Amino acid sequence: MFHIAVCDNDVVIHQQLQQYFSELSISSTFTFNISYFSSGEELIDYYEHGGAYSFHILLLDIEMNGINGIETAQRIRALPDRELQIIIMSSYPEYMIESFDVQTFHYMIKPLAYPQFENILKKVFHYIESSTQSFVVIKIDQEQIVLRTSDIISIVKIKHALSQNRIKVITTKEQYICSGTLADYLNRLGHPFMQIYRSVIINLEHVFRFSADTVIMTNHEQFPIGRSQSKNIKDAYARHVITQSKERGKSFCTVQHWSE
Repeated sequence: MFHIAVCDNDVVIHQQLQQYFSELSISSTFTFNISYFSSGEELIDYYEHGGAYSFHILLLDIEMNGINGIETAQRIRALPDRELQIIIMSSYPEYMIESFDVQTFHYMIKPLAYPQFENILKKVFHYIESSTQSFVVIKIDQEQIVLRTSDIISIVKIKHALSQNRIKVITTKEQYICSGTLADYLNRLGHPFMQIYRSVIINLEHVFRFSADTVIMTNHEQFPIGRSQSKNIKDAYARHVITQSKERGKSFCTVQHWSE
């Protein structure tokens, strides 16, 4: 399921997009949850009061009362939320160049026509599904759920499951039981995910601290570390922290210490 925000001060546009999304849900296999906002201030307020990283896609009008769409997008990017796919809506093509500064995925010209809407939305859906560095799609029964890889804390094989290929994906918000193997997810996700035990994959970004034979994650859950892998895992974590610090432009970083 894709979580989508629409920000436009025109109620008619809200109604039109509701109809378009209804048609798209019938003509495709995609599912989505839509939230509507009437101003940039309302959307920013939602983000600042616990709604950060809630959406995969934002359909954003430029000409609004109060802060305009470009400023709204700039403030969202500054949070930072770089993974949000922004689709600008405007009656004025001349805003297109300015919208590039906020890393927009596409530009929709008003008045909105359904073929244009359908084409652009399908493109962004397929783009997100293929962006394994930022998102991963898991299947639960007949539903597809899109997760940010940065939200995944760990992936654990379920013991004594009726099916041998059942795993639990633990995120910062929820836990999901789905089909799959650890090897498959490790291949799909790559760094910073690492298998630390025969039944556990962790995201190095969510490590809180290590002990001699255990790792404690940011959600306070503890997992064992395979004896033969202990040094390699801790070294990999140290390299990860140093790399992340360099990417943020820091000249000095403090690597977490673990007790032996």
